[in-house]
Amino acid sequence: MSKLDGATVYVELERAGGGRIEIYSREATKEEALRMFDSASNDRRAIEDDLASRLAAEVKGDLLCSGYFFVDGDKDAHEDVAFPISHAVAAISEHFGIEVETLERALEPANIAALTSLKEAELAAFCKDHPEIMASAEAAGERHRAVQAALAEELAHELEGEVKH
Repeated sequence: MSKLDGATVYVELERAGGGRIEIYSREATKEEALRMFDSASNDRRAIEDDLASRLAAEVKGDLLCSGYFFVDGDKDAHEDVAFPISHAVAAISEHFGIEVETLERALEPANIAALTSLKEAELAAFCKDHPEIMASAEAAGERHRAVQAALAEELAHELEGEVKH
């Protein structure tokens, strides 16, 4: 399979408030990836892909997200589907053809801790190698805080005006 015909199928653990960690990936054809994703996205155990559903699922616990990635012409194509952890292993195994034992082993606390440490080390190395990104992020954060403060002040003035009436 050439790189142009191939896709990557992946599984990521999404922790409430902790971001995502890839726990599994493998190569597939684009057709296989699209077929697996279509099957999984029509599964009744999948959560709806809207903000309210994602937030509600995160409050209840972790999610496993599985999907695909490939290059289509000059664009990236990718989608994923999320399952609450209680249904995720069975659903992802069924639709993406990943052995249950493989997913369960990947989800063992020691493996998650190792993957988290690796991700944090890679991020720290990236930030060290690209300090301009951190400077831009800090500047954006300052602008965001200034806008929030201005909006809060404006709201306070509006509420003050409403109370006087």
